[in-house]
Amino acid sequence: MSTTNLCLSPLVTSTASTTTVNGGAPTPQHQHSTTTTHLPKTGSLKSCKNVQELKQLHAQLTKNRPTQSPQTLTNLIVSACAEIATPESLEYARKAFNLNNYDETVSNTLYMLNCLIRGYSHAGLVDEAIRILLEMVTEGVAPDNFTFPFVLSACAKGVAYVEGIQIHGFIVKMGLGEDVFIENSLIHFYCECGEVGKGRKVFDEMPERNIVSWTSLICGYGRRDLPKEAVGLFFEMVEAGIRPNPVTMVCVISACAKLQNLELAERVCGYIGESGLKVNTVLANALVDMYMKCGANDSAKRLFDECVDRNLVLYNTILSNYARQGLAREAFSIMNEMLRQGPPPDRVTLLSAISASAELGDLLLGKQCHGYVLRNGFEGWDSISNVLIDMYMNLLLPFADIVIRCG
Repeated sequence: MSTTNLCLSPLVTSTASTTTVNGGAPTPQHQHSTTTTHLPKTGSLKSCKNVQELKQLHAQLTKNRPTQSPQTLTNLIVSACAEIATPESLEYARKAFNLNNYDETVSNTLYMLNCLIRGYSHAGLVDEAIRILLEMVTEGVAPDNFTFPFVLSACAKGVAYVEGIQIHGFIVKMGLGEDVFIENSLIHFYCECGEVGKGRKVFDEMPERNIVSWTSLICGYGRRDLPKEAVGLFFEMVEAGIRPNPVTMVCVISACAKLQNLELAERVCGYIGESGLKVNTVLANALVDMYMKCGANDSAKRLFDECVDRNLVLYNTILSNYARQGLAREAFSIMNEMLRQGPPPDRVTLLSAISASAELGDLLLGKQCHGYVLRNGFEGWDSISNVLIDMYMNLLLPFADIVIRCG
């Protein structure tokens, strides 16, 4: 079994990075702190990062500003809780609304209910968002052109197709069917639910379209494995005089990657310069993936090397593409760089690295990757366990076969 000269000694001792809080003991990056919260210096409810800060500031404002209108304070509370968009913050917002919803103007009630729907939508709580809409109608508060985009966004996140269809009918009955923001939300909703044809029908019937309209449908085509339609619509958009934005470019470049057509991809990329767009990390990642899927590895590596701010996603993109192409040495070269100076490898990195070990036929490298997996708690992921089993089967079975034959 062959060995390599790749230096992966950091794999033997490396563990995933941790973050420190105020110079104290390290804690995992996603662990929630249980320490006492500090109020934002600005004293603004909008500046609160969590519901604990918001509750403390709410208490201070109630105590120190007794003359302030309770309804004004409730508006601020509900809006701030919607921004935080956690189940706890939204429960607090709902309580504040229920306790202080006096006989004020309908427009004020509508504003708070829209905030609640927006918060539930951001939190992915589809049923709650729809429930608020039903309460609005029951109480005689007419939804407006801000209400429906929030509700449709919730339906898109939850793939609540039946509910979204009913809301579409309600929109038409209310005479809001030609509002561009609502129509854009409908396109996004239908595409997320896999009904791209219905999304296209809404698009075709729009009296007025903006960049969001085009981008929503282009991304919908791309995500539903219709890359030819995505690229074709992109060129229609450009011919219509609409300038693409970074989101549009990421979607159409991803579609080009699926088509694996380098000539077409380079034609699309020409619009990045023409539009004066800056290549951010998201766009750079899409470009690297596209070039590698199209077989232009040198162009991909050149762009990768030119990126000043190389994040974990970008490293994983180029490494996984090298592994997919059977270029194991190049893949481990990238991993060496990650271990020396880049972001620490995660489970996605290890999936590619373990596959590359099997490709090289290097059991030692595979065992080093396995050790990294164990030290960093990645063994609980089924995908990691499966690729490790596959690696050991490929590397150890030949030895077992030799032993059996010699026996």
